[in-house]
Amino acid sequence: MRRLHALLSSDRAVGLLFIAPFVVTAIVFMVYPVVEAIRMAFYSYNPLRPDLSAFVGIANFEFLFSDPLFWDSLWQATVWTLLSILFQTILGVGIAMLLHRALFGMAFFRGLLLFPYIVPTVVIALIWRWIFNPEIGVVNYSLLASGIIREPVYWLSTPTMAMASTIMLNVWKYTPFVVICVLARLQTVPLELYDAAKVDGAGFIRRFIDVTLPQLREVLIVVIVFRTIWTFNKFEEIYLLTKGGPGTSTFNLAVYSFEQSMASLRLGVGAATGVVMMIMLLIGSIVYLRITKFGEEVR
Repeated sequence: MRRLHALLSSDRAVGLLFIAPFVVTAIVFMVYPVVEAIRMAFYSYNPLRPDLSAFVGIANFEFLFSDPLFWDSLWQATVWTLLSILFQTILGVGIAMLLHRALFGMAFFRGLLLFPYIVPTVVIALIWRWIFNPEIGVVNYSLLASGIIREPVYWLSTPTMAMASTIMLNVWKYTPFVVICVLARLQTVPLELYDAAKVDGAGFIRRFIDVTLPQLREVLIVVIVFRTIWTFNKFEEIYLLTKGGPGTSTFNLAVYSFEQSMASLRLGVGAATGVVMMIMLLIGSIVYLRITKFGEEVR
């Protein structure tokens, strides 16, 4: 009894007690869904006829790799992800450098960065659908009034414009994440590095390339990895804004998985799509971190 009492009163036991709720939550809401998705990827499962569920091996994956829509969705997901991350990174670094300057009222503008996170995604998508409305939308009205265009642009009704619109929505909503991360790193960069560069005659561009970018390297690698994973898996922005249309021109793999699971009632195929996405992102992240040699300076 004394040994048990000593164990329960130790710091280690207290630590385990505090971490136990997180472990249980992670198992229930993170580990179990992943394991269940992997299991379901090898089954034929119709939610309306669960009694007909049967093990089909790799048939679901064979269906995926023979489906032209899967490959179209993969290509569109790649374009959507790469362009979104590119613009988020460029704009995020630029805005962070502007907000890093010691100017009056800068704290107010930094606070505005939280605005895209405060507004729910559903509300944002509805507002953007109104903004891009070809007849009454503010975008077409402004462009027509300024003489930039002579007839309305059907932003959400043509494949190229629909993809561009979804990318703009994603960039607007998630660029603040990049800004916050980069701004936090900029505030820890020693000012002596910039002073030494100025003494050597380096201009703004040279200081940015030789001082700022090397200091931001580690944080940008992490930001790009996380934003790539989150963007590649994104579903709600595309579905709420275009529902994957017009046609299937803005399908990504998340929308494809949803349509296979809910519209076609092929939950096994939808789960197989998720497994393929998970494997692709895992391999891509490992290769990217190896190429960028992330963390080698620390070691």
